Amino acid sequence: MSYHSKKASRVLTLFAATALTLTSCSSTESGTGDTSAAPGTDAGGEVGYSESFLTDAFQVQLVKQLTDQAKAGGVNLLPAVNADGDAAKQNADITTLLGRGVKGLIVVPVDSKAVVPAITRANSKNVPVVSVDLGAEAGKIYMVVRADNVYMGKAACEYMGKQINGAGTVLDLQGDLATSNGQDRSKGFTTCMAEQFPGVKVISKPMNWKPDECATQAQTVLSTEKIDGVFMGSESVCLAGVQQTLRTQGKLTKVGEAGHIVSVGIDGSKAALDAVREGTLDAVISQPLDLYAKYGIQYIKDAMAGKAYQPGPTDHNSTIVQAGESLQDLLPSPTVTKENVDDASLWGNG
Repeated sequence: MSYHSKKASRVLTLFAATALTLTSCSSTESGTGDTSAAPGTDAGGEVGYSESFLTDAFQVQLVKQLTDQAKAGGVNLLPAVNADGDAAKQNADITTLLGRGVKGLIVVPVDSKAVVPAITRANSKNVPVVSVDLGAEAGKIYMVVRADNVYMGKAACEYMGKQINGAGTVLDLQGDLATSNGQDRSKGFTTCMAEQFPGVKVISKPMNWKPDECATQAQTVLSTEKIDGVFMGSESVCLAGVQQTLRTQGKLTKVGEAGHIVSVGIDGSKAALDAVREGTLDAVISQPLDLYAKYGIQYIKDAMAGKAYQPGPTDHNSTIVQAGESLQDLLPSPTVTKENVDDASLWGNG
């Protein structure tokens, strides 16, 4: 998910090298019905791509992998338009893409609520929309390709709760609560703690997908409270700041060492996997970024070819659920520790 730092120059350079205009295939629009829809092969036209921001490794890698998958699948994906964390700009960007006459849209929303006018505008023009990582509060999205974010928060809780033996105080660094991902990750974590580890006190602080806010919240709480664990709603945003705070306060120790503060995050960046290898990060719940890209392209291709899906299990170990007018494909997310950190399928090892 996720992350509004303005340190964008280095990232945008990488982005410019990866956001390519690609070629070919797919047509018409979506319907309802078959859960085993085959790839669309007779659709055509340009596919617009609106990105939320490009200030962290996750989003940059997502651009690259979507671009690669589009090329492999014969989808004419336009270069990503960067909203730079500005919901109003994203709406304007999508309006521009629709005015260009795109036949499909892939959107990574800045904000679940703010993106609704853009989604309904696409709906009015019968342009199918696939969103990645985040859905919208209203409007019809052909498929939201995302992980089960409540599950990811729960998985982080279960790992941490066992490591601290169900007792102590933990810090929950929440994502932007205006987004479903921010809400769901924190909900999964805190609900699990209350139900499975009632002896653990949770201190929840919003960091709004911003590295500076994450570092500030961590510094404030870690300097005033005895903390046994830190949960990062996004380690892509928080890891550097949290570890620097722990280092400054003399609290950054390795797993198994005296005084170690258990830390678990969500995303699965290269930095996080390296920290797991080093023993300074206990575990990370890895988002299935490779699957976001694979199925994001597959679903927009299917949508433009008139294919249709219904709620239920898929053939790729996930479940499609109904969410308002939209469908969501909730993809699985592995818990990564030293035992499986070198798995080549993890996007952070890509």
